[in-house]
Amino acid sequence: MKPSLLLFFAIITSCSQSGQKTTNPEPIAIENRDFFDNKPQLTSIPLGEEQPFASLYAQLEELPNVDTNTLQQQLESIGDEADRISEKNFPDQLRIPQLLSRYKVFRTRVGIVRYANPSQYADSSFVKGMDDVIVAWNVFADHYNRIAKEFEQDQVSAPKKRIPKIESVGQ
Repeated sequence: MKPSLLLFFAIITSCSQSGQKTTNPEPIAIENRDFFDNKPQLTSIPLGEEQPFASLYAQLEELPNVDTNTLQQQLESIGDEADRISEKNFPDQLRIPQLLSRYKVFRTRVGIVRYANPSQYADSSFVKGMDDVIVAWNVFADHYNRIAKEFEQDQVSAPKKRIPKIESVGQ
């Protein structure tokens, strides 16, 4: 009798579960507001003629002014610009593995938020991802500035070689 009772409950349970309908979650409407409540502090990089980061930094600076409706386009634009900058674009003296790897971390962080679905913008993991983008940029920029400054100081403090004068022999 016990097996037949068990079979009866199994049939009842399976029949009651087949009638349950799964509903598709409705898309979340995101209000048009600035994404950042507090403006993040970005570390700047001195921008010169040979500086490949000018456009990227300008776009990062605009992030706090971007509302949630245009955030996806801005993130894709930042990601595209970051992808355009390769090792070859770095100044020769700054093509060192530590600095290049920090830039790759920044690009990875941008890539994580770049393709996020706009419905995730209110999710805490997306907000954390955006914070990670800012932190990764600041770490890269701090190292870039430190190494560039060290290189500049080395250039200034390096003893200049004296080139002996060539004296003309009197004719």
